[in-house]
Amino acid sequence: MKNNDAELIQRVLDGDETAFSALVKKHQKPVHALAWRKTGDFHVAEEITQDTFLKVYQNLSTLKEPQKFAGWLYVIATNYCKMWLRKKRLSTQSLEDTSSAELEKATYSGYVIAENERTTAEAQREVVKKLLAKLKESDRTVITLYYFGGMTYEEISKFLGVSVGAIKNRVYRAQERLKKEEPMIREALENFQITPNLTDNIMREISRLKPVTPSGSKPLVPWVIAASTLAVVFLMLGVGNQYLSRFQRPYSFDATSEMTIDIIETPVVFDIIVSVRIKDTCL
Repeated sequence: MKNNDAELIQRVLDGDETAFSALVKKHQKPVHALAWRKTGDFHVAEEITQDTFLKVYQNLSTLKEPQKFAGWLYVIATNYCKMWLRKKRLSTQSLEDTSSAELEKATYSGYVIAENERTTAEAQREVVKKLLAKLKESDRTVITLYYFGGMTYEEISKFLGVSVGAIKNRVYRAQERLKKEEPMIREALENFQITPNLTDNIMREISRLKPVTPSGSKPLVPWVIAASTLAVVFLMLGVGNQYLSRFQRPYSFDATSEMTIDIIETPVVFDIIVSVRIKDTCL
């Protein structure tokens, strides 16, 4: 995969939805691999993958460093996995309140459905899950991304935020741990195929969302403030024009004075000073 995430992101923010489709196709397999690794459910992983990219689309304009998109994507996908596992744990705990008869019926029904839906690929995945369980958590994630996600050491490094050297060591350690089963794991994981129309489903859901705001656009708030200020100024000029006009007229020596009286409703205190002037005359 070419490292053109930043370019694709900019195109998306500029309104090019085909660029986001390309972004989904580029990263959906690693995201699905991670979700499957953490949840253990292939179909739930597809739902988490879809939710992850919807979240990405809604918040893409907040990503300050587009070159770190892979790591940001990993965090979002991981959070959705945690939420799903939390709900599953709560759902499992609620089974304690279910009667044994209902539980047996549900268990049997679930068994029948599982058996009817089981395929060779599903059986392979179950075997691989058991084999991967022998590894450390960090090694399981890396080996899943390496084979199932089809990622290189460098891509896994950016995705997980771990050095390339550490990724190589984990892959090597996992391969040594599962030396006998490694060819089968490789074949099984490489044959995993997510739903072909997953990208189309994601883009269909995105079309129902509000369009993102291009990062290059100027903030709305300063424009609103400027417009409001301008409106107030014009309003003041319009209302006060009758008072300001007298001060705006040019001064003329031929102008006649005009007496005006303004009545102000306010208490006034007069200081009356009586002065008596006596003229220098004889009375």
